[in-house]
Amino acid sequence: MTERPPLRALLADDERLARKRMRELLEAHPEITVVGETDGVESTVAALEREPVDVLFLDVQMPPRCGFEVLGELSPPLPRIVFVTAHDRFAVRAFEADAFDYLLKPVHPERLAETVRRLLVAPRLPQKGEEAAPGRLELHDYVALRDKGRLQMVAAGQIAAIEAEAAYSRVILCDRKSMLILRPIQEWERLLPAPPFTRLDRSLLVNLRRVRTLQVLNRSEAHLGLEGVEGPLVLGRSASVRLRRLLAE
Repeated sequence: MTERPPLRALLADDERLARKRMRELLEAHPEITVVGETDGVESTVAALEREPVDVLFLDVQMPPRCGFEVLGELSPPLPRIVFVTAHDRFAVRAFEADAFDYLLKPVHPERLAETVRRLLVAPRLPQKGEEAAPGRLELHDYVALRDKGRLQMVAAGQIAAIEAEAAYSRVILCDRKSMLILRPIQEWERLLPAPPFTRLDRSLLVNLRRVRTLQVLNRSEAHLGLEGVEGPLVLGRSASVRLRRLLAE
């Protein structure tokens, strides 16, 4: 088995000391090689057009422009974007822009180590000339969930089930309150890893790893108990039959 080469990283921050600090933190992670530094939107775009990288550590505020503008000026495939900023108010916008992660300054070594760990197990990015395949999340990947202004970062594996509610979906989480998200269940089915996520019927997607009990009450109703979820989910006949078949495999 060949050893994976280090990930190539670009540091984009208008503050020289901030770039120096990030470079020093990354020295503890030989799995990542810093190949360059930039201090603005234009220089960042130019650097990436000259030499693509695997990951871009991108400051949000780089006066007179904004780090988000970098994304609009690059052609796909994009590197994995890790936003680095002193302000948490940009988090929702960052994850709406498909950010890989969001680090707050001052960046703590333990938090950066978690980001690096996730970068190393993430699927390989397409190279120039290759088409980006619609990728699925891994169970350890984080999902940004926003419900009435509340933002939570949740590992995909912590999702126990998803119930369809028209264009919305109710995300049922382990040991947390469920959240109503503006995303149809079809998108979740394409996004989440299968297995263990399985569509039981038109309106229910279940993480089979979180199934704990299944009580069949009669031909048309069964109660599904999920790890970390209070109260059972009620299943109809077709969902119950499909789940029993899957559990028996």
